[in-house]
Amino acid sequence: MEKCVFCDSDLLPGSEEHVFLSALGGKIATYRALCEPCNNAFANAQTGKVDDALAKGFDELRNGLKIWSGRNGPPPTLIKAGTTPEGIEFDLAPGFVPVVRAGRLPNQLPVGSEHTLAARDEADAKRMLDILAKRGISAKVGSATHVQKKVGQVHRSLSFDGPKIWRSIAKTAIVSFVVLYGNEQARRFVSPELRRAVRHGTPNIANFAGWDFTNEWPAVVSLEPHSKTPQARPSGFEHSVVIADVGENSVAYVTLFGGFRFSGVLGTRTHLTVRGLAINPRAPRPARFIVNARAPERYAPRYDGSLASEQAQVQGGIQQAFGYAMQTWQEEAHASYAEELANDLRAGIEQAGESEAARTLAINEFVMKLAEVELGSGWSTDLGNLFIEDDQ
Repeated sequence: MEKCVFCDSDLLPGSEEHVFLSALGGKIATYRALCEPCNNAFANAQTGKVDDALAKGFDELRNGLKIWSGRNGPPPTLIKAGTTPEGIEFDLAPGFVPVVRAGRLPNQLPVGSEHTLAARDEADAKRMLDILAKRGISAKVGSATHVQKKVGQVHRSLSFDGPKIWRSIAKTAIVSFVVLYGNEQARRFVSPELRRAVRHGTPNIANFAGWDFTNEWPAVVSLEPHSKTPQARPSGFEHSVVIADVGENSVAYVTLFGGFRFSGVLGTRTHLTVRGLAINPRAPRPARFIVNARAPERYAPRYDGSLASEQAQVQGGIQQAFGYAMQTWQEEAHASYAEELANDLRAGIEQAGESEAARTLAINEFVMKLAEVELGSGWSTDLGNLFIEDDQ
């Protein structure tokens, strides 16, 4: 009978475990690896919310690349991501789309004073006026202006909690071993010490696995769609695992989003065939691949001091992987917005009909908006006295 790879309890049945974390876009799961208590432990506050740490570490990348979870949860929104030069706070919706936060009123508004208030939209402005009315303040808005302006560059970065994240990624390696070779083989070949380190945090996971931008990586011979997802197409941001014997060790090579490299020794040499699997986390439907790879000739195991001794290489590798993701986001966002503007222009010209003045106005507005994208300028539209509360 198949047993949990972490506690050896019978799987009757097993608990659904995503091979790659669901929050990172993992849509492939197995019931042949973990029991329910062990599965829940990786999300439990008492054990440090290991999987949550991994998900949070990639919040910025998941937002920029609009990565939906394996359970169809939306990409994360980055709350209070920045402030404009005018002091207006904004969040970043998926795709790094700035969304102005709800307007805030000053604590004190002297009678007869004038203030410039910033609101997200008309409904938000009316909400603010209602608050003033409840305070017993009679307010009047003399004029309203809709301002559209390019938000200044927001510098994003990744922040990782090493041990928790490494335990979660090492879990992916072990679960992948189950998928590729079977439950019994995983319990036979994956060392009990590694399984305890992943499940309980002791011994130190750094003695087994960690970020790795120094070892040679397996050479991928081919990436073939799995028979269950024959229409799968790669995006360049695949999550992948390759398991191979290198020297006297069985080594797992895990790559997240195509460039974040992690490796670890699973145990002693297995004499099993090199195998690998990958998924495309950007695909709207499950997209699994068979990775045919060739193992490297040598491997330097991770140890407790690896991160300190390889800090420059790790930082450089992570920055390069993140930079490529952000470059992809920028190109896609620019193309998407340019297409949106072009559609607006077509609609404006069609609505203008034979009116030369209306057609010119539509074209001018298109040019101004395009300039906002290219040059960072902005524009405003006078809305008139839309939000008026007469003095009582």
